[in-house]
Amino acid sequence: MQSFNSSQWNRKSILTIPISVVILTSLMMATTVVHAQSPDFALASTPSGLCVNPGVNAVAVISVQSVNGFTGTVNLASSVDPAVGNGPTISSTPSSETLAAGQSVNFDLAISTTTSTPLYTYTISVSGLSGATFHQTTVQLTVAAGCSVGGVVLPTAGLAPTISYIVPGLIIVGLIGAVGAALVIRMSSRKFSPNP
Repeated sequence: MQSFNSSQWNRKSILTIPISVVILTSLMMATTVVHAQSPDFALASTPSGLCVNPGVNAVAVISVQSVNGFTGTVNLASSVDPAVGNGPTISSTPSSETLAAGQSVNFDLAISTTTSTPLYTYTISVSGLSGATFHQTTVQLTVAAGCSVGGVVLPTAGLAPTISYIVPGLIIVGLIGAVGAALVIRMSSRKFSPNP
């Protein structure tokens, strides 16, 4: 039976630990470098928030940018949420953009409203797909009385969706706008009989 003393064990341990640390560090660095160099693309909107009076139009600039040497075609689509009658409409986006390494392509996204557009905060989304890679950018469009014509959100603007509350004998409609709260109360045409 072979025996060893504690000094032999300590020398082996001292040699083993640094080698393990070096291997682990190398693997971590290799993984980080590969991840950092993965080609990708980015979508951005300027501005990301707009505020318009009903009947006023606005424009956002959408940017499609190559990241880390990405080259290829990005398929584009756009939508408005929620989709309601007389809601905002947007100009058609390019169906795709083909990027060279380091290239950035911009296009205007025209947004139109009418005087009948419901007061609300809408989310306009532009999405891009290339292979299995998906990205999306959004523009928050607030349609409200008191917004500037240029589409800049007022500092005090905070429009919430119109909320209706139905209670016996009353319809209360709450609307929070840029200038404060408005409360409209009117008697319901429905008649209620008292409980016996």
